[in-house]
Amino acid sequence: MSEWLITALITLAVATIGASGVWLGAILSNRTASKVVASTAENTLIDQLQEELRTYRDDAGRRATEQDARMNRLETNSDGYREHIYDLRSHIWDRKEPPPPEWPKGLPR
Repeated sequence: MSEWLITALITLAVATIGASGVWLGAILSNRTASKVVASTAENTLIDQLQEELRTYRDDAGRRATEQDARMNRLETNSDGYREHIYDLRSHIWDRKEPPPPEWPKGLPR
């Protein structure tokens, strides 16, 4: 074989090996980049879900506090109504004349 043919084949082999290396590097780099993007997207979704959960918990806590205050008001009113009913029944059983006892102050009618 002639010298120029051997040089051409060696050059072609080196170029093929170099191109293959670049091609393989691009594929591996693309895989790594897609994993990073997927990981970032997952972390973003997790952050959004945690923020939504925090909002739900805050709302639930606020509603529970309002519910407790409402129940305390109802229990207070219920006790007041019960006391007034007791006074009315006592008035009747003692056979007292009208007018009945006054309506308690601060108690809704």
